[in-house]
Amino acid sequence: MASAGDNDRPEIDRRSVLAAGGMMAAVLGLMRGANAQPTASLADNGATVVVESLPGGVLLIGIDRQKAQNRIDPATFRALGMAMFRLDHDETLRVGVLHAHGPDFTPGIDLAAWSATLSAGPFQPGTQEFVNPLGTAGPGRVKPLVVAVQGATKFIGHELFLAADVRVAANDTVFSQGEAHAALMPGGGATVRFPREAGWANAMRYMLTGEEWGAEESLRLGLTQAIAPPGQQLDRAVDFAGKIARAAPLGVRATLASARNAEAHGEDAAYASLLAEFGALFKTEDFRERVRALRESRQPAYQGR
Repeated sequence: MASAGDNDRPEIDRRSVLAAGGMMAAVLGLMRGANAQPTASLADNGATVVVESLPGGVLLIGIDRQKAQNRIDPATFRALGMAMFRLDHDETLRVGVLHAHGPDFTPGIDLAAWSATLSAGPFQPGTQEFVNPLGTAGPGRVKPLVVAVQGATKFIGHELFLAADVRVAANDTVFSQGEAHAALMPGGGATVRFPREAGWANAMRYMLTGEEWGAEESLRLGLTQAIAPPGQQLDRAVDFAGKIARAAPLGVRATLASARNAEAHGEDAAYASLLAEFGALFKTEDFRERVRALRESRQPAYQGR
């Protein structure tokens, strides 16, 4: 999650930052329209994170710190965590979409801002309404997240990409996870997620050599689920999100929880609870609605109950 940064400056100690809570940015929703809800700032100073609710329970979370190349500073990291908390706790929301304004998703952290913050002590979000955007410390996000990236998606940018559940990349995306060449290591989850998803040698090639790679290579590695022309990546991500939002919310959450249980505790632990979790869904109002909808030849209207 380190970035050499502007002028090839080495990044601050990433492990200290992550132990303190990590970092991330999010801001300004792109999708607008007659049916969209008014935007709402979650930032401390300025609109570094603006979220927007779309019909159907989709929450857009967009990065818009273009004057700083969308670099992640403490305020935007805090605001992103608050947006993730809102996603999980607002019952009208079913799925989030993380994206960014401008030519780049994010090339890394804001070194000066984090240095100033951490000189006063460990980072504290200052609120209980916070979910770690990188998923490296609890409480973890429980609702699905789709991500759309473009341009420079490096270090923490790539780790935010990996932390999402479904991923879309514009074909101009340039990825990097070369912290070792800044005398550091990935501190936001890439050492776990990258080898697990792309294979050991594929991940080590890029993390140890510092080579960059593009959207087609990310697709080949299985990290990206769809590639879009620049400017269309958000539309593709929202399309994925809409399909997820139309599924039964309890089924979606149970699916994510079971898969994460296997990752965290192993396959045996996941198998041990699988039948009980599966059986519990038969008792839900959503499952009864599915049966009614089949009988009446219509689409089900799931309520998450």
